[in-house]
Amino acid sequence: MLEEVAEQICRQISICSTEDYFSETGITSQDFRAIEPADDFSGDVYAIDGSNVQVRNWGSGSINRIRAGYSIYSRNYWQQTTLTFDGVFLADRRSYAETFSRYLQGAFGIDGLVLKESELDRLSAYFRELQEYIALADAVCSAKPGDLVIYDGGFTWKDRPLGEALRWIFAAAEERQVDLLGVSKSSSLSWGRDFARPLLPHTRRIGRDLLPDRPWYLPLQGKMVDPGPDGWDGEICVARLDGRSEHVFRLDAPAYLCAGLSQSLGKLAACSCSAECLGYPHPLFRAHRDLRITSQEGGFLKLKLLDMLSDRGLLESEAQSLFLDFHDVIEMRPRV
Repeated sequence: MLEEVAEQICRQISICSTEDYFSETGITSQDFRAIEPADDFSGDVYAIDGSNVQVRNWGSGSINRIRAGYSIYSRNYWQQTTLTFDGVFLADRRSYAETFSRYLQGAFGIDGLVLKESELDRLSAYFRELQEYIALADAVCSAKPGDLVIYDGGFTWKDRPLGEALRWIFAAAEERQVDLLGVSKSSSLSWGRDFARPLLPHTRRIGRDLLPDRPWYLPLQGKMVDPGPDGWDGEICVARLDGRSEHVFRLDAPAYLCAGLSQSLGKLAACSCSAECLGYPHPLFRAHRDLRITSQEGGFLKLKLLDMLSDRGLLESEAQSLFLDFHDVIEMRPRV
């Protein structure tokens, strides 16, 4: 079986000919466009990120530590990192609506949130996403015209469940004349008629050959690339942000930014040349480091929760039974 998978990777997933890539995607060499880094950019850069660690799970619900915020850079120098949320979220299928509604109303003036049954397993992921959107909105409203706001993730339009919050953010960014870009470290974008080939590694190789030692971007609007965003009227690109880097990223730009996209990417490239993370925006690198919840923090919260339950009269054996995952019991049994 493994041999078959290896053969399939070599035959269908690995780098193919440039001719096949062009014919099956509709992309041409002229679609690869050089980026001119805006080295004279004097505005601020806001980089938004978040983190999520599960503290305890009891099947029907879970407790999660969630953190969100943004780092601010000016002329490629870090200024500060702002926390917009740092707390514990109880992911409960029956009581989630009140918690979501409180934050949606406070940040965006949106009333109510009702999730589908199929969405309830992602409660903590949606709540983290909501907190990241609140951080994003705070950054957009703090930025000056011409500043750059970058988000760790994509903006491919998702009307459910938090699309209305994104609409609010896009409108605010356009009104304040703020450049807003989503930067994704990984992507499921693919191409190919008979087999889903990963787009980014193939595009990286071809772009490197066409524009050696140059940052570049490739707009995907109208190309035969899957998955196509449903209802998304902005632009999705693949970009290399520093000519010395081997890394490429997916970038999402809202519709209002498309006309001036090359200038926005010039600002992004200008803050992606740090040796610490060459080719990746250093403000996002710093935001990730500052906002990450470590495994040690998660372990401390687990112990602290047990202490609090004990103070309230719950026996340790009862608490351990409540949170028991029998997979752990099986793994502890020695093999005979």
